[in-house]
Amino acid sequence: EALERRASVDAAAARTFASCWTKDFTYERCCLNGDKDCFLSAQSAAACCSGWPAASEVLESHMKVFSGRWTAASPSAPPHLVRCLRAGDVAGGAGGGGAAAVAEAGATDHLGTGWQAWTSTRESELCDSGLTQVAACIASLPDVSVVLDLFLGGGCTAKSIAESLNRRLAARTNGSASGAAAAAAAAAAPGERAPEIFSFEHYSQRIYEASIVGFPHWHATRLRAASHAQLAMLQRRLLVPPPPRRAGRAPRMWMLQGSPYPNAALMPYKLNGLDSVCLHRQPIDMVLIDSGVNVQLVAEWPIIEAVCRPRWVVLHDINLPNHAPGWIYQYLQDRPSEWRMEVQGRYALYHERWVPPTAELKRVRSWAVFFSA
Repeated sequence: EALERRASVDAAAARTFASCWTKDFTYERCCLNGDKDCFLSAQSAAACCSGWPAASEVLESHMKVFSGRWTAASPSAPPHLVRCLRAGDVAGGAGGGGAAAVAEAGATDHLGTGWQAWTSTRESELCDSGLTQVAACIASLPDVSVVLDLFLGGGCTAKSIAESLNRRLAARTNGSASGAAAAAAAAAAPGERAPEIFSFEHYSQRIYEASIVGFPHWHATRLRAASHAQLAMLQRRLLVPPPPRRAGRAPRMWMLQGSPYPNAALMPYKLNGLDSVCLHRQPIDMVLIDSGVNVQLVAEWPIIEAVCRPRWVVLHDINLPNHAPGWIYQYLQDRPSEWRMEVQGRYALYHERWVPPTAELKRVRSWAVFFSA
């Protein structure tokens, strides 16, 4: 297939190149010397003096439009997590889109022995995507209570996590008798922590918008986390024991206005909100990283790994250029004795194709989930 594609590109380029030159109009005169009498428009000049226009037509025809979702799970992935992901691929979206078709994917030899993969026709949008689905499924695991959703953004992933934590607690009381029996069913197991979600956001308007998205799925605590005094206040609040978990009590959502770490360089080390949170809540059960473009996280990741000590790490947009999860993904892959990839996948935003072809590459988003080995 690759050879056929290369041959098609070569043939199209040759046809375009040959059709440009007649009589005294030559490549040297028109392209190298820039004679203005050669072309009627810049588009014509580009078509004759470069190889891209002809090649792009062939690439456009060969580019496969990806839609739906693709998910793969390792043989060591928790069965509950795999069942949750498969069930989510079958179910309709938040808008009631109805059931989706699910099929087993092709060979997974490139992933390793024992991996299973499947595809789904379920459509994705910003607040109902493969990312929100995997975040909710990990939050449904019985030993996940404290979550760091590093960047709040629109609040979609935090909402999905809060909903999942709520459902898990409610499921423990379903079918229980009222009164003491129900209270006993909802009581935390020994060592179980109250559900909490922490997230950073620089802009107050986005915090306000995310609050609307998340209400009433969480109990919001909004604090500034930038100056020394604000960070001291944050730590005082963190020292107060969380209220006991019970059915009907939404998880506490810590909406921290500021950056996780104030500088691009880790040294000299600065007091920061990320360290403050993790110092008092480590180990963090799940860290989700869905950063914007050109956010490097070179200073933040060492703090996450050493101070937060996450058990689960969810990385989003690992396939996009200038996104930090890509290098963190490779960093974790290079340390198999410390980190084990349990699940990975990709999904396409909406079913409509994006143009030009380079934009289509950004419509497909890849993610991966690692567990601390």
